[in-house]
Amino acid sequence: MGKTRSVSELLAEGKAALERLKAGADAAQATLVALQRALPPEVAAHVFGAVLDADRVLTVLVDSGAFATRLRYLLAEQGDGLAGRLGVEAVARTVVRVRPREAARGAGEGGGRQ
Repeated sequence: MGKTRSVSELLAEGKAALERLKAGADAAQATLVALQRALPPEVAAHVFGAVLDADRVLTVLVDSGAFATRLRYLLAEQGDGLAGRLGVEAVARTVVRVRPREAARGAGEGGGRQ
């Protein structure tokens, strides 16, 4: 068996993990906002998630296959301008994924199958 630890130690570990999660969520939100501002409003309305990882891979979630195709072309056209808006030197590559908003929201809120 492992060493017994105090409640305060366990709480400190949990707090650190929560702070890392919050920092990641804040960074994802900032990336999403910057990306939506860089896009035409009719396309931005279909983008509901964006994350730029440590390897500078931008993953974008859209709710429609048609808008995913438009977004791929728009992101390719923006090139380094997009990287500047996201606050990085360059984006290594982009990944656009289609996810219905209800499915994405349901998975995060316990709204899956019962």
